[in-house]
Amino acid sequence: MNTIAQPRPAASAPLMGLVLIAAAVGLVVAGGYVLSQLMTVGHSAYNTDSRGIFWGLPIVTYDFFLLSSTGLTMLASAWTVFGLKDFEPIARRALWLSVAALVGGVAALFMELGAPLRAMLLIPTSFQTAAPLFWKVWGVVFYTVALAVLVLKWLAAGAEAQPPRVPAVVAFAAAVFITFVAGTVYGMMAMRPFWFGGEVSLGFIVEALLGGVTFIIIFTHLAHGMDASRFDARTRTLMTGSLAGLFGVLMVAHAFFVASRLVAGLWSNADGMQVWHHLWSRPMFQAELWIGIGVPLLITVLPGLRKSLGLQLVAAVIAIVALFVARYDFVIGGQMVALLKGSWAHGLLQYSPSLTEWAVLATAVFLANLVNALGEKQFALGGPAA
Repeated sequence: MNTIAQPRPAASAPLMGLVLIAAAVGLVVAGGYVLSQLMTVGHSAYNTDSRGIFWGLPIVTYDFFLLSSTGLTMLASAWTVFGLKDFEPIARRALWLSVAALVGGVAALFMELGAPLRAMLLIPTSFQTAAPLFWKVWGVVFYTVALAVLVLKWLAAGAEAQPPRVPAVVAFAAAVFITFVAGTVYGMMAMRPFWFGGEVSLGFIVEALLGGVTFIIIFTHLAHGMDASRFDARTRTLMTGSLAGLFGVLMVAHAFFVASRLVAGLWSNADGMQVWHHLWSRPMFQAELWIGIGVPLLITVLPGLRKSLGLQLVAAVIAIVALFVARYDFVIGGQMVALLKGSWAHGLLQYSPSLTEWAVLATAVFLANLVNALGEKQFALGGPAA
């Protein structure tokens, strides 16, 4: 007797439709406000200054989304490059999320740069090979092209299509390269001890992968209407097995990275490291440590807890917020000690984002969610049926 295969539960179209509408409305409001400010008062709408805080919240936003994008591509590469069959159910969604995160991050960078189109032309053609940013921009160029080919030749070709090998390898190599160079941009700055160190690039790779894992957990739940019972068997097995274990390993690595830098910073008496004492005294930093890292770490290292899809989602949401806060502390903290101190720069420099800068963050979030929601409706991101 023949049995008819039951279709897998489809993603929640009404929920994704609401996300699409909310993201579109939010993008118009937040993006319109930023553009109106930039066209009327220019970059004075940002609270950065000439004393030492040159990179503010828009750069934090750009870094966060770019590293999330590369981490998602590395996660998708578990299937597209290394052929790990367990990761096939989330590979297509991870790749499209990497595109959405890249779009949001680049948008934040463009709103921060005074002349973004000029920068796009001049930086890659400057041949300033001693500058890490030169290599980072070229890495992004290859990365973008590889992602575009994968979208056209794989995602747009249907759920049963196989990922093309060459662009998948290029995307993976570019993702690792960009993440490593992004860490080098900070780690090579000997004049800023808070940033300086060869371990920063390795830490960036860990944080990029951790961001990729948390994003895929959150958006897989979102694509299924926040109802884990709608997961197909392969996705459920991955989420409670290999992906849960990877989440735990990355949380441990991230905790060690943060703790080692914190201990070294509190012990050191080098000028510039006093920022660590300032951070340690702040309640927000304590919350980042004990809640942002502690709670997800507890959930992910205990096998009985990390196999609970509900608790795993809670851990992912907390971890992604903590990662953004940690990126903010890292970027801003490295600039709080003025390089050229005088009567105009006593103690640590102070910075708080302006309303326009918060609107840049909102614009990037809404834009990335809009792109992702369009992809959820256009492509079969859940992968082929078992």
